Amino acid sequence: MSSREQYVAGGSAAALPDGGMRTLHADGLTIVLVKLNGQIFALDDRCPHQGGPLSKGSIKDDKLMCPWHCWSFDVRTGRPEWPDGVWRATRYPVRLEDDQIMVRIG
Repeated sequence: MSSREQYVAGGSAAALPDGGMRTLHADGLTIVLVKLNGQIFALDDRCPHQGGPLSKGSIKDDKLMCPWHCWSFDVRTGRPEWPDGVWRATRYPVRLEDDQIMVRIG
């Protein structure tokens, strides 16, 4: 088994507006990219509760709310904000290479 990290390109950081989000499809995954205060965060697009599309939800402050049942997650950590402490949203490490968003998926 390889210990090599695998990154996928998520598009231009400048093209993603602050407070905005977009989806990235890579290697069978759907990831939602969120930009807050100039920083990019990446979470699995499926809500851990019942699989709702987080990318169709809303962002308030630093929370991403699932459109199905209003569960909300801190975009920086994936930690649930409501309900408290049940299931964490899967997050992916992000780095920038020039203006390109790179998301580690493996």
